Amino acid sequence: MTAGDAWAGKKLGTAPVGPPPDLVQRRGHEPAEAPHGNLPVSHVTINSPSSDMVQGLFPTDLTDQTLLTLGLSDPRLQRFAAAAKDDGVAREDTYLWNLALAESFHLPLHMAEVTCRNTIHSALLFRDPAWHKNRIFRQELSATLLRDLDQAVADETDKHGDAMTCHHLVSALSFGFWQYLATDKMKRLLFPKGIKKNFKGAPDDAKPHDLYNLIESVRLWRNRIAHHNAIFDKGPASKYQDALKLISWTSVDLGNWVSKRCKVNQVINNRPRSS
Repeated sequence: MTAGDAWAGKKLGTAPVGPPPDLVQRRGHEPAEAPHGNLPVSHVTINSPSSDMVQGLFPTDLTDQTLLTLGLSDPRLQRFAAAAKDDGVAREDTYLWNLALAESFHLPLHMAEVTCRNTIHSALLFRDPAWHKNRIFRQELSATLLRDLDQAVADETDKHGDAMTCHHLVSALSFGFWQYLATDKMKRLLFPKGIKKNFKGAPDDAKPHDLYNLIESVRLWRNRIAHHNAIFDKGPASKYQDALKLISWTSVDLGNWVSKRCKVNQVINNRPRSS
């Protein structure tokens, strides 16, 4: 029996149910020249007037386009020129639509990350309420992750003093740290009976590596948006479904709640096009 197996066999009581109380392309050609001149409102089709995120952003006129080009740079805007030309609009319109699309992802990505890391944290708490000090857990971490953990502990202790608990570490650690805990290496420590014990909404046959892959999709998409990259032609509808799936693996009800309030699909359908 390995040290990890010994820790995995340790029982501290009834396992928590779900998260702890603190949860709550079609491109392929070179960019084309952007359309020139003013584009009046009649040149752009808005499919859903109720979508507040896109109203007022586009269509742009020549003054807007000049201002945006000076501030954002011509090379950056040129990334959107080919799609804009296909749609018969200014590249600045496509850029602003991409911006609205990125904004619409805030709710599902926020919920996906927070609920996921809290649910993984519930598995850690079941094994040891002081998991960040546990020798067996710590020896399973890479040198980089161990350094990240110790730095988070030091930072949160500076902020909270003696009131610091492991709950402060949940948001202090990167999403990548929590993703690592879904690797097969950590299965015997955290999910010896499968992830379904904590991720109540996951399929019955879901494995830790399925969770790992789902987190990877959501995490990389979040990073792409955080770095203000183009997302409109990178499968946003599919990535939205991945975010909802990750939320639903923790709570089906919460996944439904988010889907009823999220505007991703509406913004996708509000792509500016010439009439």
